[in-house]
Amino acid sequence: MSNTVNKVAVEQEAGLLADFVNTRDIEEETDSLAEPRGLQVWIRERTGDYLDAPDEEALKRLLALRESLRALLRTNNGEEIGAGELKPLEEAAERCRFRTAFSAGGRLELVPARSDLGGFEARLLLALERLQAVGAWPRLKACTDEGCQWAFYDTTRNHSRTWCSMDVCGNREKTRRYRERKGTGS
Repeated sequence: MSNTVNKVAVEQEAGLLADFVNTRDIEEETDSLAEPRGLQVWIRERTGDYLDAPDEEALKRLLALRESLRALLRTNNGEEIGAGELKPLEEAAERCRFRTAFSAGGRLELVPARSDLGGFEARLLLALERLQAVGAWPRLKACTDEGCQWAFYDTTRNHSRTWCSMDVCGNREKTRRYRERKGTGS
């Protein structure tokens, strides 16, 4: 696979995962997937898949998976993860089924075996696996600002970015540290 194709694939996979995690904005206290219809519309807009609106139980399961992914992204920024935080990911992995298929270019690839909500979960896990396979996974992170935790792809040369935005979260943290050093409080 050429570097250009690989880069595009990484951007697509990282984008899907980051966009999914970012459907909940912790700072703004909004959640575009809070209702079953919202999830249905988001999946259609993001992937082109037309799925039935999930029932409340399936929605709850997907929202837990999203937060489990967020926790996993925080580990890429040096945080510890509890075993309980991984449980929704592990449960999704147990439910997911995959099959092989040929792409338009004749390349054999692994794809979700179903076209329902379980297939969408499989698509998310395949994105995670593909990023890991090409060594790009550690670059997909969640902002270290507790009030933010926005998912982003770290494009810095040395993979050292910790905030989603230097202008907002980075500036807030630097101001907090400065005030602590100067003894001016928060």
